[in-house]
Amino acid sequence: MSMPRIPALLTFAAVLAACATDPATRCAPAETRELKTIDGLIAQTRAEIERGYRTVEVPTGSAVNLCLGSARSHVGVSFCTDPGTRTRTEALDTAAATRTLDALLARRERLEAQIAAAVAACPAR
Repeated sequence: MSMPRIPALLTFAAVLAACATDPATRCAPAETRELKTIDGLIAQTRAEIERGYRTVEVPTGSAVNLCLGSARSHVGVSFCTDPGTRTRTEALDTAAATRTLDALLARRERLEAQIAAAVAACPAR
């Protein structure tokens, strides 16, 4: 590869990267992150409604164990705490879950409108 091609390839890579950037991510990053979180919660709530129950993490309390080594050295004996959890299923109030889902869907619509407005107001690169 000759030297004059390297700047051309770097320019092409920069242009390609700029084109690949999602305008929503560039113009409304906080709203886009929140939209991804809302989408995950919507999927989780829908799955719970379909199943009729939810799974929750329950702390079992901390235990004291005898550990070998430490964070800095792997030689020696020390006491260390082990916060334990277990997964438990619990009944789901489907009416409350449906209200939660409706609120999440409404929040998603508002976020989409905010993102669309931000993209429209954002200068094109």
